[in-house]
Amino acid sequence: MDYWASSLNITSLLQDYEAGIKPQHVIQAIYDRIEAYQLVQPSVWIHLQPIGEVMLAANGLSIRWPDPKDRPPLYGVPFSVKDSIDVSGIPTTTGCSPLAFTPSASAPVYQHCIDAGGLFIGKTNMEQLATGMTGCRSPFGTLHSTFSKSHIVGGSSSGNAVTVSQGLVSFSLGSDTAGSIRVPALFNGICGFKPTKGTVSARGVSPACLHQDCVSFLTSNIEDAERVWQVCKGFDKADFFAKLPPMLPPRNPNSLRFCFGVPPAAALEICSPQYRKQFAEVIEVLRQNGGKLVELDWRPFAAANELLYNSSFVMERLTILPNGWFAQNKQLLHPVTRQVFEGALARNSSAVDLFKDLHKQAEYKRAVEDILTLEEVVENEVAELTLMVVPTTPSHPTIKEVEEDPIGINGRLGSFAHFANVLDLVGIAMPCGTYEIGEIIEGKKTRLPFGVTILAGTGLDRELLRVAMGLEEALSDVGQEDYLA
Repeated sequence: MDYWASSLNITSLLQDYEAGIKPQHVIQAIYDRIEAYQLVQPSVWIHLQPIGEVMLAANGLSIRWPDPKDRPPLYGVPFSVKDSIDVSGIPTTTGCSPLAFTPSASAPVYQHCIDAGGLFIGKTNMEQLATGMTGCRSPFGTLHSTFSKSHIVGGSSSGNAVTVSQGLVSFSLGSDTAGSIRVPALFNGICGFKPTKGTVSARGVSPACLHQDCVSFLTSNIEDAERVWQVCKGFDKADFFAKLPPMLPPRNPNSLRFCFGVPPAAALEICSPQYRKQFAEVIEVLRQNGGKLVELDWRPFAAANELLYNSSFVMERLTILPNGWFAQNKQLLHPVTRQVFEGALARNSSAVDLFKDLHKQAEYKRAVEDILTLEEVVENEVAELTLMVVPTTPSHPTIKEVEEDPIGINGRLGSFAHFANVLDLVGIAMPCGTYEIGEIIEGKKTRLPFGVTILAGTGLDRELLRVAMGLEEALSDVGQEDYLA
């Protein structure tokens, strides 16, 4: 068979390989798609691998794994990489050419994917220095949602989301500090999985805030997110922020129940009316499929949300720059990026301020440890997981709206996102249907995606994914677009 035109869903793709499709057929089809999509958004890629090099890598797969039964979990699976993640011999720009460099070694997270049979397609556009959540701060060009040319793509892992949503790759490696995986996942109708911080090596990843950064994944579904996570996770002693493996083996209950809380009505008032409606409908689906809605204390979540950008913590953004670089070169930055750094400097935070904020973080983390729990119910056979479910963002702004208020809208987008890494939570943003807006393109009304983020306590990645898969299946059964319209 010389032509392939199927899904890049990893399970589907591996089935095609079992049926005789070759990775070369898939790569040719992908590059045809990439060429066509460049007419729509020409700035998706900062670096696109030459097709000849990818074909050479695809040819090498059958040599490396001649027996189909021994193929690794990502055999022939194409993926993209945020341009803050090192790939040996290819410049890492972090969306900022004046600070670009060419690494001599690849980031472990990238190498894990290559070792598991993945095929690297290229490095994607991103918000400059990973400073925002809109996707509108890149000197390489502003991207838009794959659902609407008028609406923002989300950031900072913006190009990553486009490549997955548009079917140009199966998954993408990115990072999440304040919501940089979760927000673009929402705005492009895909899944964004932020594992427990420090459980996937961040070595070889240009930092935004070292204490809060988390290597994360964008996929078309939750099963794919779990597959990539299983390939990439593990303790890396050379990553100084990596977490040590647990001393005790994880619990493995035969049955998992869950209860969940949501933000109080006052907190949800920031959401658009459409988002409040959609969110209520998702909550009802969760209740109908085994979830028990309970009242959880929102205060530590809200307090932690303020710490990320409205405290001395924001000063950590400045540590990513060489000494004296900003004062001498700030005119080289995107105007909004420069404004963010100038705002951080203007705080004049002291070491005392920082320690006070660290004390607050410890207090809020301890409070949430007692809220988002996994409790054994009956002799290790049943466990109950307590979760927090939030709208991923309060609304979906247009590019024009962001241009008029770039800092204000960026802050509002993090209303239910900024606290996740501050509190050391695991979270997954997942699509939950679409809704119609007034915009008409080519005679059709535009539909935008809606989604929620489900959050669990640190280390509960596997349990969270199980619950999320159940919600994904439930939404599929009722028909996302019809039910959540």
